[in-house]
Amino acid sequence: MKGSVFNGFESYVEEQYGLHIWQQLIEASESECNGIYLASDTYNDQDMFSLVSILSDKVSKPASEIQKEFGIFFFKTLFSLASHHIAHIDTLFSFLRAVDDVIHVEVKKSDTSAYTPAFFYDQPSENELVMRYVSKRGMCYFAEGLIIGAAKHFETPAQISQSKCVHCGDKYCLINIKI
Repeated sequence: MKGSVFNGFESYVEEQYGLHIWQQLIEASESECNGIYLASDTYNDQDMFSLVSILSDKVSKPASEIQKEFGIFFFKTLFSLASHHIAHIDTLFSFLRAVDDVIHVEVKKSDTSAYTPAFFYDQPSENELVMRYVSKRGMCYFAEGLIIGAAKHFETPAQISQSKCVHCGDKYCLINIKI
C-alpha cells in the first residue's frame, strides 16, 4: 500500500482522535518504519490492517466503521489527485464508473507497480448502480467510505449497502448505491 494512504490515515487519526492516539498506534503496531511513511513508497498492507485494528480496540469502534470513516475523510485527497483526468464528470454514477476506467488506468501509468482494486459495474435502473469490488486487500468498507465521500462531493444523497461481502464469506463484494 502506498505511503500516501498511510499519511492520510495519520491525518485522519490526528484529526479525529488526536496526535497522542496516533503516537500510541505507532508504538503498539511495532511497525519497522516507526510511523514514517514516504508518500511514493510502498508498504506492507498488514501494517495498515494492524493500525486499524489497534485503533478499533483503543476507541471501541469496529474496524469496518474506522475504514469507512477514513474513506470519507480521504476522498477529497484522492479526488484532488485525479481531478484533471475527470474534470468533465459531473454526476456521481459517471464518477464511480470513471474510477476503474480512468483513474486506476492513470495510476498504473504513473506507477506500474501500483495495485488497485478492480470494479465491475451493473446499473439495474437509472437510480441504482451496483459495483462489484474485487481486491486482495478486502478494503470494501474503505471503498464504501470513498463512495460516501463522492456522493457528498457531487451533492447526491445516496444509500450504500453491500449485498455480498468477502468478510461474510463471499468471493467478492457487491456495493449497492441508490440515489
